[in-house]
Amino acid sequence: MTDSSERRSETRIEEKTTVFVEVCSASFDNSSPANVIICNSLDISANGIQVEMDEEVAIGTILRICAEFSNSDKALYLVGETKWVKQEEDHFNIGFELYEAEDTDIAGWKEVIAGML
Repeated sequence: MTDSSERRSETRIEEKTTVFVEVCSASFDNSSPANVIICNSLDISANGIQVEMDEEVAIGTILRICAEFSNSDKALYLVGETKWVKQEEDHFNIGFELYEAEDTDIAGWKEVIAGML
């Protein structure tokens, strides 16, 4: 566990929004569904998101993330790597670095963040 609470170079925005983290993909033949954890963001930036989760995720894990903002009916699909995990009494605060990946909404994410600044 690493405390990197001050590593982000971008401006952080305190934003509580619903976030879906896919911690295990569906099986290839769809016989087993994906394991998705519903959580809330604590803060967001152009290249990162901090969430509060009930389960721990290993540092270095690359996962699919979906964020829904209350002022938009469009969900944003992202890919992020777990950069740090901080255990609290009854949950985990987890920091994800978001990647510029194909078939994601990273450009839309950055537009949303720019609009909030």
